[in-house]
Amino acid sequence: MPEANKVASGQATSGSQLLRDLAAKKVTLRRLWGFQEKTAVAAECRMAMASADAWQTGALRPPAMDTSPDMPEQTSHASSVELWWLRLAYDGTDYAGWQKQSEEVRTIQGEVDKALALVFRSSIRTVGASRTDSGVHAQGQVCHFEAPSLWANSNSRLDAAAALRRLRLTLPKAILALELGLAPSGFHSRLSAAKKQYSYRLSTASLVMPFEARRCWICGDLNLDAMQKAIDELSGKEMDYSAFSTGENDPDYHGPTVKTVDISLQVDGPDKILIRATSERFLYKMVRRLVGGLVEVGKGRLEASGLESADRRQIPTAPPEGLSLEEVMYPFTLKEDRM
Repeated sequence: MPEANKVASGQATSGSQLLRDLAAKKVTLRRLWGFQEKTAVAAECRMAMASADAWQTGALRPPAMDTSPDMPEQTSHASSVELWWLRLAYDGTDYAGWQKQSEEVRTIQGEVDKALALVFRSSIRTVGASRTDSGVHAQGQVCHFEAPSLWANSNSRLDAAAALRRLRLTLPKAILALELGLAPSGFHSRLSAAKKQYSYRLSTASLVMPFEARRCWICGDLNLDAMQKAIDELSGKEMDYSAFSTGENDPDYHGPTVKTVDISLQVDGPDKILIRATSERFLYKMVRRLVGGLVEVGKGRLEASGLESADRRQIPTAPPEGLSLEEVMYPFTLKEDRM
């Protein structure tokens, strides 16, 4: 097959899949909202379904694939565009991480962009504060995006509260939109952040309920005193964390290898342990490897005093399911828009 035909065939397949996804989403929305035809929410439902129709008929085209993850999609629209921020929580178990990939790969960013496009009736490209890995969760992911200042085919100004309600109804159950508002001028979800805080859950139980197992590492008995001693050696100390990374670091994104990290250990129930790590930026898989090293200390395979100088080969990478992005901290307060 000629190369041009292959490309066209691939685009047609991706487009067909997207249309099938949107058609299924529209049927789901009708089932959810069909019994509320006389309510204000029903009116919002009809607008969201109209957006799905627009995608299917070609009136609204899906955004082209963007290979620059930190650049928002530029929206061509009669009205001016405005900068928005969005805070999200999600269960990352069934997703291939935050970063959007091909249409065939299910990612958090891909689902969020698709839902926002339906809500705002415009191509949307979000930029996340953290590119969480496959299987990693979030309680406070923040992203920003550009969207029109007016509703499509209307002179009415976009209402954040209405957009948030529609977004919550459109997103998959594993993703929750927590807050939405207009962002301050020049805001960037990642570059404007002062610090990020991650948490990691460990379980020392022999049996864990299935829904809890999706969010913790079942690692058996641990010597918590030894782990706390190791944390005391590391926390708040400026040091080279190269050994706590796989080496696949981008200096522009992850920053230098020398960092200062605040670390804490909390007993969160009879068999549950919560480790928190807070810093300006983290190296690739750094938190998971930090936890992996602490568990090695808790198992007696590494000395607490030797964790700082441990070789990269001595430190395992903890599995992704225990990790969650708890909070992205800014030197200012992000406020929900109350128009």
